[in-house]
Amino acid sequence: MLINLLDNNTDLTEAQELAYRGHNTFMPYLLNQATAALNADFQLVLRNHGMTLLHWRVLAFLYETDGLGVSALGRVTNVDQATLSRALTVMQRSGYLERKPSKTDKRVVEIKILPAGKAQFEKVLPLAWEIYMRAVRGLSQEEQKTLQNLLNRIRANCSTDP
Repeated sequence: MLINLLDNNTDLTEAQELAYRGHNTFMPYLLNQATAALNADFQLVLRNHGMTLLHWRVLAFLYETDGLGVSALGRVTNVDQATLSRALTVMQRSGYLERKPSKTDKRVVEIKILPAGKAQFEKVLPLAWEIYMRAVRGLSQEEQKTLQNLLNRIRANCSTDP
């Protein structure tokens, strides 16, 4: 609605006032609430498997693209390097991953998923999938794809300079 109002040469302040219809229609609030609900359920599952959301994200990205450097892993998991480093230490002690110097650039430390890390990821994945399926219950495949596309566009819009 805000976009349409702005397209009609409406003053930004006026558009903001017209677009805000309460917290139940305010996108940042709705996204936060949906994320909080999903994470609450998933955190319970992960806790029962001795993991955190960050551990899960790390394993998921390494499962897809093994050997990421610490900086790249920090970017894709959206966490600062100090927090990531602590999580990697815990995960290394658990036997889920190892850190190795890059063969091409000795300044870079690559994070490699180990068989125990793959097994842990595969063990939790069906439980994660159950939560996902409950969250999208009643949405068609097309609606799910549209939702994914819209969320990716919002993320891209928010990560560029205004």
